[in-house]
Amino acid sequence: MPLFLNNDEVDQLITMKDTMEALEILYRELGAGAAVTAPRSDVHSPTAAAQNAEGPMAHYLKSMSGASPHFETAALRFSSDIVAWRHTGGGMRREKLPMLPGERWMGIILLFSSANGELLAIMNDGVLQRFRVGGANGVSTKYLARQDAENVGLIGSGWQAGTQVMAVCEARKIKKIKVFSPTKANRERFANETSAQVAVEIIPVDSYEAAVKDVDIVISSTNARKPFLGKWALSEGVHISAMQRDEFDDEALNACSPLIVHSHATENNVTSSALAHFEQDGFKLRDHPTARGIDWQSLPTLPDLLSGRVAGRENDQQITGFVNNIGMGAQFAAVGKKVYDAAKATGAGHEVPSEWFTQDVHP
Repeated sequence: MPLFLNNDEVDQLITMKDTMEALEILYRELGAGAAVTAPRSDVHSPTAAAQNAEGPMAHYLKSMSGASPHFETAALRFSSDIVAWRHTGGGMRREKLPMLPGERWMGIILLFSSANGELLAIMNDGVLQRFRVGGANGVSTKYLARQDAENVGLIGSGWQAGTQVMAVCEARKIKKIKVFSPTKANRERFANETSAQVAVEIIPVDSYEAAVKDVDIVISSTNARKPFLGKWALSEGVHISAMQRDEFDDEALNACSPLIVHSHATENNVTSSALAHFEQDGFKLRDHPTARGIDWQSLPTLPDLLSGRVAGRENDQQITGFVNNIGMGAQFAAVGKKVYDAAKATGAGHEVPSEWFTQDVHP
């Protein structure tokens, strides 16, 4: 029978070490053409929640899928959100609003067996997606940062920043992390809580400049939709690890050699014409509306790097970079199988009847 696993259960079953190990296997599979991942689908449609909104709002239905022969699984991840775009002191920010009862969000992963098509598990997607994002950046750091890298500058102190810290500490022997985010209380709380989790000194600082000074790795972990880090943030030998494509500007990214992206896939974006009134002054109502001068399709991918088709760092002086430009559905097939196996081994989760999801007619 399929297992249902909520976020609390997934959090008890998953580790960053397991996540990065699964992703390394997956990226080599993708590099060989064995694993497959489908382009993400983004659907934006009108929402009644926008009646009195000060800025653009929409219902956002997102889906992504992929399969891994090594793990003998396929996965479908989907979410249903109300999203809003807001101007803040740091630029444009896109936010997913907790509109469900109890201020909650909707996100589900379906994990299938590729042996017989069986539904193995239904999982909340929050914790697993957080780990697979951090894990992707962690794998890139393992292959691109200097071997002696030990000091990190982190921009961002939200929930996603926590797994970025876990991943960089898994990839390198980190001694100190400086963190900056615009709200002082947030960065101080993050430093206190996360330092205890990873047993590494984390120091809150008062500016972007202070965070990136004298570090070996710069990590950006924000929801920015407009670049805010330039070449001034880079020093000789540094590795930059971007969680979003719209955090470092074109000049900074072009200074990286190599500059690796997660995938050449792009969103299949469909937006209702009823939302056209929001699209003014060049703004596009989509996940990443900012036009860039970067030709993402010309850049090598993380599967290219792990498959040896492109060289990584070759000396301690070069600046290297990774941009987690878009997620892959196949990540959920790989990391989801790790979670499922751990759940079966420990008896975690709740079984649900198979009959709820099977049928005796062929559609």
